[in-house]
Amino acid sequence: MDAESGLSAIEQKFPRIAKALCELWGKPEYSPYLRSLVFDERGNRQGFPPDVSSELFMLHGLLDYQLDGDIWTQSDRRI
Repeated sequence: MDAESGLSAIEQKFPRIAKALCELWGKPEYSPYLRSLVFDERGNRQGFPPDVSSELFMLHGLLDYQLDGDIWTQSDRRI
């Protein structure tokens, strides 16, 4: 996040992607959209700058946590 503007790297460099992520948050379409950004399924894509990639991976981690819970939550489900 840029301290001066308060915007994330995604918001600064890819505002349409940031807008789509915000609009899809909490909806079933969010997960496939985010995964399509993080994992190149089409091949021959340039990729994102490191700061944007880092933010996307952080969002992906949050998504996994929301869907699966942490290791302790998972172990509680097996009991």
